[in-house]
Amino acid sequence: MDHFHRGDFECAATLAAAAYGMLPAIDNAALRASELRSARVETVAQWLAHGTVLDRTGESRRKESIIIRTTQVGIAIHLAITRFDIAFPDQKTPQMVGFMRAHQFCKEHAIRATQTAGG
Repeated sequence: MDHFHRGDFECAATLAAAAYGMLPAIDNAALRASELRSARVETVAQWLAHGTVLDRTGESRRKESIIIRTTQVGIAIHLAITRFDIAFPDQKTPQMVGFMRAHQFCKEHAIRATQTAGG
């Protein structure tokens, strides 16, 4: 999370993806549908680890660069913390709790903004 706050998005995304992959497997039903790994977050993790992306046929191809958005890194961290919380519910750090609170605040703010704009 320190890397995320400093803007070291490649490091933050790589560490989040590694943490997610190292945690015990959990039942995906335990994760809300909105928290399942998005294809774009998967693409970023794939590229950071291997320098490749999967095309529509599932073939891996080399790509020199990609755009990594702040939102994608935040989602990757959120997913790792969520999976950690499910596996080890009583072992969160203060940084994890703070990050999840900020994520929830942003999500609620975005929902309110959408509802206000829509009517």
